[in-house]
Amino acid sequence: MAAFIPVATDTGVRFVEQVRAGWSLEAGQQHARQLAAKLDITLHELALLLATAERTFARQLSAKPSEKTLVFTKAQTERLLLLQALANHGVEVFEDQGKFNRWLRRPLPLLQQQSPLQLLDTVTGFRVVDQLLGRMAYGVYS
Repeated sequence: MAAFIPVATDTGVRFVEQVRAGWSLEAGQQHARQLAAKLDITLHELALLLATAERTFARQLSAKPSEKTLVFTKAQTERLLLLQALANHGVEVFEDQGKFNRWLRRPLPLLQQQSPLQLLDTVTGFRVVDQLLGRMAYGVYS
C-alpha cells in the first residue's frame, strides 16, 4: 500500500499542479464543508488545520463568488487536499469513517499523548499521521 500523501513522483507533481491551479471560491467552500462533515470536525477546528484565522475562514465560507479577495490561498488549498488524502487513507485503514474519526481525536502514546488531529496544524504533522496509518495498515503500529 502506497502512502496517500503525495511524494516526489509523478503523483506528487500532479498534486503540486493542482495546488498551484487552486480552486474557485465555490469549490473551496464546497470542499471545506464536505471535509468538515466527513471528518466530524467543527469549522473552528478546520480553520486551525488550515492555519487561518477563524473569522477569515468564516468570511470565506460565506462569501459570494463576486468577492474575489476571499479566494482560498495556495496554502489552504494544499492543506484541504492533504486532509482529503489523509481522510481517504484513514477510511481505507479503518474500513469505517466513524472509527477513523474517533481515532483522529484519541491521544496516542506514540504521539506524546497528542491526538492525530492535533498534529494536523502543520504539513509535517500530515506526513507523521499518514505514516502512522501506513504502519497500522501493515500491522506495525507501536
